[in-house]
Amino acid sequence: MEFQNKHKIQKLKELIQQELTPLITNDYVLLDVPNHRNIGDNLIWKGELDFLKEIPFKKLYSANMHTYQYDKVPTGATILLHGGGNFGDFYVASQTHRNNIIKAFPENDIIVFPQTIYYSDEKKLEKDSSIFNNHKKLTICVRDLKSQKLLSKYIPVDKIKLLPDMAFCMNLEKFHSSDKTGKSLYMKRMDNELNLDYETQSIFNFLKEGKPTLIEEKDWPTFSNKPLKNKVNSKRDALESKASKILLKLPVLNNIVSDEFGLNPKSNMDKHIRNGVKFLNSYDKIATTRLHGFILSVLLNKEVGIVDNSYGKNSNFYNTWMQDFDKISLIQK
Repeated sequence: MEFQNKHKIQKLKELIQQELTPLITNDYVLLDVPNHRNIGDNLIWKGELDFLKEIPFKKLYSANMHTYQYDKVPTGATILLHGGGNFGDFYVASQTHRNNIIKAFPENDIIVFPQTIYYSDEKKLEKDSSIFNNHKKLTICVRDLKSQKLLSKYIPVDKIKLLPDMAFCMNLEKFHSSDKTGKSLYMKRMDNELNLDYETQSIFNFLKEGKPTLIEEKDWPTFSNKPLKNKVNSKRDALESKASKILLKLPVLNNIVSDEFGLNPKSNMDKHIRNGVKFLNSYDKIATTRLHGFILSVLLNKEVGIVDNSYGKNSNFYNTWMQDFDKISLIQK
């Protein structure tokens, strides 16, 4: 089966390598890694790790938001901060954690891997930008043109790099499947990023184009379609995070806590990615409200349409990088 966008994906990967590799001139730490069930963040993390395998420096320390310890960051290490879509005031805890790290290490080179920038209140960006501008060795990578334009209003352009999502550093060609399942997927997220302005009919029309198939409506397999079950899982995750922070402070017991995975198995990231691949490979055609449902579909050689989220993240990414890809669509409202 022909890999329809192979060379275009390779160009995105090469752009990341070309722009980021010269910035990392020392051994490094990777912070704010995603110890949670969102498969998309785990795809970004795996892409970051695959990229880092290609550079001639070693990882000295890595931690998630809850297990991070200031004194474990070696003097002089380059600090790499996990990319994604949580830069701004939509996910306050993530931005606060990022800001605190930037303030805590004024002499270290710091690179924020590609992020979508979104602030519902631009005054908060103006306030945060004072933190960014006070750091002399900070580079913030953004993954769409709108984020670049917004951020450049507040910080010098030489602190900003426009780059695609780090998940494009993965090679998933061995997981391509030519088996036809007779099913299509409407991948619908159920949180505050869901865009309620979309007509479901336009999504179903996209999925029904050509040969009619059975259409299923689901989110990532790590999330339930039942709100109560998701609340229970979120509570459990929060308890795990709190417990990991407490145990880290206790002699002997701190040995059972992983800096990256907390109290979860160290195989968590790989398990989540396998689940995501298996899930999407069970469909012939996909319409998705999740950016990384879209990116993973592209990497798996699927025909896929992306539905915008509540604040334009998905359409801005598509318009910046994906307009010339084959069998890839932005589904209009």
